[in-house]
Amino acid sequence: MLLKHLYQMSLEKPSHWCFFIGIGGEASDMLHGLRIERLHAYIQGFKGALHQLPFEDKEAAAFFDWLMAMGEFPGQGWDQKYLADEGGNEARAIQKFFGLLHRYVLEQRPAWFIAFNDGPQPSQVFGGEQPVRPDIRIAPHIEAARAAR
Repeated sequence: MLLKHLYQMSLEKPSHWCFFIGIGGEASDMLHGLRIERLHAYIQGFKGALHQLPFEDKEAAAFFDWLMAMGEFPGQGWDQKYLADEGGNEARAIQKFFGLLHRYVLEQRPAWFIAFNDGPQPSQVFGGEQPVRPDIRIAPHIEAARAAR
């Protein structure tokens, strides 16, 4: 559940990520206010909400286990590691996380990934009454899903 949600968010333009994780209201430039710690808090909140339901998100647990096995989930926290890896660039740190997520779903090809990439997926962000993009999918993922069918 969490991975599908994060995957769909990751396909939006970086300037639109703030609509999901917030920018803190301090900037007119939507990229300026992005912070990896806000993505971390968003994920922790999502996981906390799931704990209130009679549902265990084994897929998310497997993803974070995979990050640990890859050396991408260190003791200081993945968010701080990615920020350091990317020289303090917040947007690139978030992109690194989403890149690892993409790598994981391409390796695992869960059923939701294949279904998601089966047809156009409009942006969750709207400009007026229309999604800002009619299809947020990316070609390599469409092809990977097609090959997995």
